[in-house]
Amino acid sequence: MKKIVMLSVFCFAMLAQGCASVTTQSSTIDKVVTIDGTKKNALYVKANNWMVQSFNSAKSVVQFTDKESGTISGRYLLGTVSAASEYGPARHVYAGIKIQVKDGASKITINPESFVYSKGNPYTLYTEENVERDVNALLVSFEKAMKNTDDSDW
Repeated sequence: MKKIVMLSVFCFAMLAQGCASVTTQSSTIDKVVTIDGTKKNALYVKANNWMVQSFNSAKSVVQFTDKESGTISGRYLLGTVSAASEYGPARHVYAGIKIQVKDGASKITINPESFVYSKGNPYTLYTEENVERDVNALLVSFEKAMKNTDDSDW
């Protein structure tokens, strides 16, 4: 009996260690994209179009746009940390995105929200590594959209 109790305690300790909670400490990322000779108005339209195309979830929303100041901001759904279950609702992680444009340049600022996940838990769907990957993909996508010169007359 003593061996069974010791084995149970050991297994519980191993499970607890393997599923430790982690709180992310994401930092704000800025990227400036220079496009010489392009007017503020054209860059604003490109940035606005990029935001609309990138915010393809109903949970991602453009919250503010001001063409005069060249500012667009919103809240972007990065991913789902855990799915809804009998233990609680789904948990999501978001990032605040702000775009500013002026003649010849645009700047994107991405601020991922902190969140808690269980490392080693098979039900954890989104981790800190996923945040880094997805934020980098957003930066690449934004730069590509801003430098796109396809200005066809439909």
